[in-house]
Amino acid sequence: MARFLEFLVAILLVALLGVAVGLALPSYRTHAHSIETNRPINVAFDMLNGFQRFNDWNTMRLVDPNVKFTLSGPASGVGAKLAFSSTNPTIGSGSWEIVESVPGEKIVFRVEDEALGHNKTMRFTFERTGRNQRNVEVTKRYRVEYGWNLIGRYAGMYVATSAGKRLENGLRLFSNAMAGVPRIDYTIYEHPLQVVQVPAMNALKVEVTAPLANDGFAISLSNQLQWMERVVDASGFAKDGPLRIVTIERGSETYVFTMLQPVRDAEAPEGSSRAATVAELPVLEATIAGEGNQVVFTQTAPMTAANTKWVGPAPGLQRVRDTLRAWAMVRGFPIEPNVQGFDDYSVAIPEMLNPDAEFQAFLPLRIEPTPAQ
Repeated sequence: MARFLEFLVAILLVALLGVAVGLALPSYRTHAHSIETNRPINVAFDMLNGFQRFNDWNTMRLVDPNVKFTLSGPASGVGAKLAFSSTNPTIGSGSWEIVESVPGEKIVFRVEDEALGHNKTMRFTFERTGRNQRNVEVTKRYRVEYGWNLIGRYAGMYVATSAGKRLENGLRLFSNAMAGVPRIDYTIYEHPLQVVQVPAMNALKVEVTAPLANDGFAISLSNQLQWMERVVDASGFAKDGPLRIVTIERGSETYVFTMLQPVRDAEAPEGSSRAATVAELPVLEATIAGEGNQVVFTQTAPMTAANTKWVGPAPGLQRVRDTLRAWAMVRGFPIEPNVQGFDDYSVAIPEMLNPDAEFQAFLPLRIEPTPAQ
């Protein structure tokens, strides 16, 4: 009996010691990890201020490729929410919701999951650093409260190894994703960036390889436009919109591109060169004659594209398309692979180097066109 009482006393002492240690442990835990990127601070902020590219800065999908996500609320900023559900006990079910968002400074997520603790938050902060303050230090900080839950307080001893590893791996994903985004701050671009539907089109087409030296691009454009105008006249067509230049490849010495001139029957109303689908386009017969005439008639398919306006000399269009690329990538829009984009010239060729020349720049996206309502 005496030994039994001693055993009970020992268990009680161990329990009291466990309680005492538990009470001495912190009622909350935090862990942080940082990385540095040379992309603009506004671009880094945008990448994290929504869930379009969640898998590029969170490891859930790596742990369970079958995890299910449900988005609600706005696309970005306060109120944007992602609910997740997984049969993997490491993930379970729960949600992330943006509860605070200060551009260029911080983003705070409220985290709900099945792990011990409550009032969980994931905070991203942004601070300029490096030479001339051109780089950005992104810090990811996790905080969880346990209150009087002694088991939770003990579990908090391992936050650095459990949540800490996820923080580190998530930021590594983020750094890799940012490295693929053009180093351009699209947030300061003066014209709206948007997604548009580009209709199917009847057009005359010619493929060109032009030298970049000695006005080779402008000369090639002018020469091919003369051939196009001959086909327009011979076929009874009328031009029906701005000249489109589709960039294929731009090297240090040559520029490979395709010229597309929208056309319609001369008797048809303006805008007849375009339709929602190729099947709805009117059938045209082009008369193509003349030695060396490389013009052909074509019908282009409809597409979805990122789009913006550019006012300035034509050589600036390459950077404008890179601006569209950065904007689209951060928002998770799938971009057509190996595509440079295209531009609609709203000015005559002799005026394309003027500072007030106007163009529409496009970057095709891998999204099915939205049918007209």
